[in-house]
Amino acid sequence: MSQSVAQPVRLSTTPHVVRMLRGQSAFANSTRVWLLLVVFLGLVNLFITFVDAGLKTDARSVLFSWPAIAIFGVAGLVGIGLSHRTGFPAAWDERISNRQRLVLPVLFGIGLGVLESGLDVLVQGMRFFAHVAGLPAYNAPWPGSPLFFAAGAIESEVFYRLLPVPLLLWLVSNLLLRGRGQTPVFWILAVLSSLIEPATDLDGLRVGASLAIVGAQLVPDLLLNLTQVVMFRRYGFFASIVTRVAMYLIWHVAYGNFVCGC
Repeated sequence: MSQSVAQPVRLSTTPHVVRMLRGQSAFANSTRVWLLLVVFLGLVNLFITFVDAGLKTDARSVLFSWPAIAIFGVAGLVGIGLSHRTGFPAAWDERISNRQRLVLPVLFGIGLGVLESGLDVLVQGMRFFAHVAGLPAYNAPWPGSPLFFAAGAIESEVFYRLLPVPLLLWLVSNLLLRGRGQTPVFWILAVLSSLIEPATDLDGLRVGASLAIVGAQLVPDLLLNLTQVVMFRRYGFFASIVTRVAMYLIWHVAYGNFVCGC
């Protein structure tokens, strides 16, 4: 009786499978980083609740409540999943150096923070808006301000980039155009998404802010968002968040708490 010889099982190494495995790995990579950031949001919530440090009375603290954290957390995961379907790198991609992921974003963020702070010295925009709002200060107080604004940078990323840019890029390029035109569609979305925050600066005109005050906020905000969306595309969403955190630590903390005091 003849014996059959078992043949070794060969794993498929087609480009499709390789891309699929890399995509899964990238999603897991980004998810781990994102969950750590969500945990940080939770720690900020606990800090506000049990330490306070003057943050409870800030109306923006509601953004760090448990329901808000849950919403931002889920929305961020959806954005991450779509980002890996549309060519964005993982948050801690091994092909990206720490210089690209951390050093460059910090330098850009510091530069933009210095720019906006310098413009505010000239136009006194922070003091104006604090006066209009009837607040003693425009910025969250020290020592809670670094935590407060770092958490704000994380949540801002979800609203301005992490969800809308990959979502619309996937809908337009992957679905409507069947995988074509991804680069031009991305750049259109990059510009449009970068206008969201600067557009809110125009509200200052309704409360009597001068064009100089509005412009001193609008221009740095536009440059910040453009820088972040490029960081997101090239180096992952963590690099984008680092850019805003560095900017906030200069603008809201170093300048807002210790120079302007407003």
